Amino acid sequence: RVLFRSELSYLLPVILIFAWRRIHWKYLGFGKFDWNTLGIGCGLLVGSYIIIILHNLLLWVLGVPTQGEDIIKIFAELDTPLWFFIVGAIFAPLVEEIFFRGFLFQGFRQRYGWVNGMLLSSAIFAIAHLQLVALIPTFILGCLLAYVYHRSNSVWPGITLHFLVNAFGLAGAYFATQYQNMIPT
Repeated sequence: RVLFRSELSYLLPVILIFAWRRIHWKYLGFGKFDWNTLGIGCGLLVGSYIIIILHNLLLWVLGVPTQGEDIIKIFAELDTPLWFFIVGAIFAPLVEEIFFRGFLFQGFRQRYGWVNGMLLSSAIFAIAHLQLVALIPTFILGCLLAYVYHRSNSVWPGITLHFLVNAFGLAGAYFATQYQNMIPT
């Protein structure tokens, strides 16, 4: 419930500013997009995972717990993972893409250019996740999602990619809690 409320809080400034300025919701990027952009995003996502895996290996070598280990602990404490999956894999990508790409990145892009807008909105995205060990991977993901938004002017490819990242990450962490006796230590 806390996670749901914190995700919902991202929408409050968007709603207030859009209502106050009487801006139509289509300006958040709910339009059509070229499916090739989603393909480019998937390719970039695979490439970014190489960096993220190297980052996590470095953390592991240094004995620093990774974000995945934190998520595994959360799963171990839950009676049922259903709401965690719904909020983490469906609600979070939708809300975060509306706020961080459709609202923040788009505003920063108009004011500072797309590269600076991408860097600034991605830094805020990474910091907002409140996990120091995930700062670099989350920043990289934010840059990728901002680039995809920039190419498409739509939140839909980013929502799709964000869903895939979160769904696979949560499914992997859940699998690790259910079958930890099968994983060699």
